[in-house]
Amino acid sequence: MQARINSLFESIQGEGEYVGKRQIFIRFFGCNLNCVFCDTKLKYYKIYTPLQVRKKINKFKIKSVSLTGGEPLCQVEFLKDFLPFLKKDDFKLYLETNGTLYENLKKIIKFIDVISMDLKLESSTGMRKSFWYEHQNFFDIGRKKEIFFKTVITLSTSFNDIKKLAEFLLDKKKILYLQPDTNVLSKNLIKKCLKIQKYLNEKNIEARILPQVHKFLKLR
Repeated sequence: MQARINSLFESIQGEGEYVGKRQIFIRFFGCNLNCVFCDTKLKYYKIYTPLQVRKKINKFKIKSVSLTGGEPLCQVEFLKDFLPFLKKDDFKLYLETNGTLYENLKKIIKFIDVISMDLKLESSTGMRKSFWYEHQNFFDIGRKKEIFFKTVITLSTSFNDIKKLAEFLLDKKKILYLQPDTNVLSKNLIKKCLKIQKYLNEKNIEARILPQVHKFLKLR
């Protein structure tokens, strides 16, 4: 089994609950979605076997691996072969995902420690499609592990979508990170994030505003 991987590197986590933590990043090539705000529209990749990636990973002194992309679950057959090696080597596995490929998550959930799950809002992504059904099924599988939510807020994010977001989150008791779109960061966008945060907090949903820290630090 082989995987298409764009890059493999060490850096700090720039988003969500583990921001600032040093991790090894495996950036998988390819995604099942095409969000307008995507900051990783990858153009190239190299082919790796599980053994080749394992050797590279073990050269680092860190025991935390972020599976990122693209969308890692697009290459779930590779992950099924590869992740047992990482667990054997005592790595903590952190999955960054768009939270839609729930059938694929089932195949590897036993290996995952932490899930950073994006919630894709129709008005933000530009895809004219909502994913609440997929997100709910994904959460039902992933809830047995440590999990938190992220959603990108853009100038086009509608309040109707925020209402749907609140309905989805209301019974889940998990933290939501509001991530202002780095591509169009402005005073108006920050003001919008603050308004959304207040609305969600008033519904007893813990929402935190956190931009992509690694972008401010000019890191990968």
